[in-house]
Amino acid sequence: MYERRNDMRRAVHPNAFRLLRLRHIPAAIWLACMALGSAAVQAQGSIEDIGTPNGKGESSAYGVSADGSVVVGYAHATGDTAYRAFRWTNGVMTDLGTLGGTFSEASGVSANGAVVVGYAGTTGDTAYRAFRWTNGTMTDLGTLGGAYSDASGVSADGSVVVGQSWLAGDMAFHAFRWENGVMAGLGTLGGDDSRAYAVSADGAVVVGESAIAGVMAWHAFRWENGVMADLGTLGGTDSVAFATSADGSVVVGEAAISGDMAWHAFRWENGAMTDLGTLGGTDSVAFAASADGSVVVGRAAITGDTDERAFRWTQADGMQSVEDWLRAAGVAVAGDITYGAYATNSDGSVVVGGLTNDQAFIARVGSAGSGLVSLADVQASLAGTASGGAMALSTAGTLLHGAHSRPLARRVGAGQTTFWLAGDWGKDDHGSRSGDLGLAEAGFGRNFGLAQVQVSLGRTWAKQDQALNGRAKVDGTYLLAEALIPVSGKLWTTVGAYLHRSEADLKRAYLNAGTVDASKGRPDVDTWGLRARLDWDGAYQVAGSSLSPYVDLSYSRARLEAYTETGGGFPAHFDRRKEKATELRLGAHAAKPLDNGVDLIGTLEAAHRFEKKGARTSGQMVGLFGFSLDGEKNRQNWLRAGIGLEGRLAGGRASLTLNATSRGETPSYWLAGGWQKTF
Repeated sequence: MYERRNDMRRAVHPNAFRLLRLRHIPAAIWLACMALGSAAVQAQGSIEDIGTPNGKGESSAYGVSADGSVVVGYAHATGDTAYRAFRWTNGVMTDLGTLGGTFSEASGVSANGAVVVGYAGTTGDTAYRAFRWTNGTMTDLGTLGGAYSDASGVSADGSVVVGQSWLAGDMAFHAFRWENGVMAGLGTLGGDDSRAYAVSADGAVVVGESAIAGVMAWHAFRWENGVMADLGTLGGTDSVAFATSADGSVVVGEAAISGDMAWHAFRWENGAMTDLGTLGGTDSVAFAASADGSVVVGRAAITGDTDERAFRWTQADGMQSVEDWLRAAGVAVAGDITYGAYATNSDGSVVVGGLTNDQAFIARVGSAGSGLVSLADVQASLAGTASGGAMALSTAGTLLHGAHSRPLARRVGAGQTTFWLAGDWGKDDHGSRSGDLGLAEAGFGRNFGLAQVQVSLGRTWAKQDQALNGRAKVDGTYLLAEALIPVSGKLWTTVGAYLHRSEADLKRAYLNAGTVDASKGRPDVDTWGLRARLDWDGAYQVAGSSLSPYVDLSYSRARLEAYTETGGGFPAHFDRRKEKATELRLGAHAAKPLDNGVDLIGTLEAAHRFEKKGARTSGQMVGLFGFSLDGEKNRQNWLRAGIGLEGRLAGGRASLTLNATSRGETPSYWLAGGWQKTF
């Protein structure tokens, strides 16, 4: 921490004490906490990787706006030595700059996201100063006479900033409150130093810790109307306040108990500090409170001090581990896996924090659902369930390039009519996918001389298996029309269009408190597409085989309608999602006559998809936060090969072909069959 902050004056930055108590909470857990915003507002945050300036390096989030649309913190690109404050919104990370130096860090943001506070290096990195950033301008808030200051909190409207600053001579630092361009020192409780950590929503109440007179000790304080009040201890020497309720009437933190052999979480109200106890072990600490202060969350040691657990405290139930809170609400909890709780929403019904494996968790009890999930599990399940539109496109690709991959094979003479039955069945196992798909159709066509016009009506089905026995199924009906048009000599063009209407059956599975749970949805999926193709029929004769080169351009678009899941502890609402695929194919068909009127047929093709990645998936975890997940990168280039037989059967002509692809957003392999009768 000392090196990153470039602080050559002091081995430990004022915020270091707070951060050490938080024990280096992982960035993912900070993001979970940020999803709730301030205790005063039930924010709608989001699960989204905010990245770094060049896509490499590291970033950490320290604050979020009330609606979750703005995130602030620090980031640096790989190769850079200096950290820079950022403001992230709508997928764009903005460098907030510095105060003339090379480094900066943002630690808080106003409710509407317009005001950002933190600290930044001055010219030559000789010092750092608290800053307030708004409308693209970073303002130096000054100091209380010394060289250094740091802002740690901001009021809901951004008008009040709190933190700590060195005094003249840089021998002591005091908590400050900044408003209307004036930084006011809040004094101390008689000792030399003080620090402010948090401020109430209206900016009237400031809490933190201060050295007291006469002894080497620090006490939690609450400042209001110019008076810094000592909140006392739980019988020991020290205490510290980390957070406050929305109106500042309730303060939470930790304090030493009698004998100074342990620290306990406390809740202070109306002049009295209450010991919240532990979970059977020695220590506990409170990190946050609900808007009215009736719910407190934090971390506490269990019996024997063998581990620590996230806790939730209320007057009625006392201190409970988050797991026991869920069990009391009827949730089946497989085991105790939490480590600490770091934030709660306005009414205390949602708790976020960290698991023993350093993953972030969200736990809740309420009408929208109850349970506990990790952010990593939620993100994976959300991304997997968003595959309905992509599956519809994959099925459409099989329609055009499976059952209709050789349009000239259905060509008949002028004035003739043809009827056919066709189908495809295959596996879709490229990459991490695991599923199958198929289609069956009946078609009718007539050659009018200038063109052969034909229409097909068919059914499709597709299924993808997902983690924890989840699934994504899409079944539908399509109508395809196309025309085979002679151009010149052996050149033929095919133009066509199709409409595919289907319904998805989506089961999103996830671990809820260690037990498999699932939420389900059945959205509609509509797909349409266009195709233009040029065939050079029998262009070459090689070793008794006829080779027919072709070029094929297709465009397909799928729309997965918005839907809200039902069932499970964590249902989600998914916004409407659109997928598209523009594909260019170059290839050749080959046919070699065998005995008894049977031909050996084959295809070799190279394909390119122009879209680099799929569509974003966005929505809302019901009652919690929004999400916006980037689309998966597409495998843009692949090869297809096919081999089969074609010959007379039952008064018509039949074909059977096995196809395979090298990779891509396309089936791995499939069997295409058909029978055609000409009248």
